[in-house]
Amino acid sequence: VALASINKLYGIERELKDVSDEQRYIGRQEKSLPELAKLKAWMEKTQPQVTSQSALGKAVNYLANNWTRLERYIEAGFLPI
Repeated sequence: VALASINKLYGIERELKDVSDEQRYIGRQEKSLPELAKLKAWMEKTQPQVTSQSALGKAVNYLANNWTRLERYIEAGFLPI
């Protein structure tokens, strides 16, 4: 689920690379925001189920610890993912 969501987010960015910052912002709100919600739901569901020392646990904890930074790019069209 996580890799599919991340791939989809980068795919959305590829689709929006040649549009204005305003259009990119709108596209992110329409397309990326729901995908980020899916990724966050997966993260919140998965985090308590994995040990923090496992590779998946480390990845999920990294994602959780950096979530606000990840979300920030959808706030403006000029910010990179």
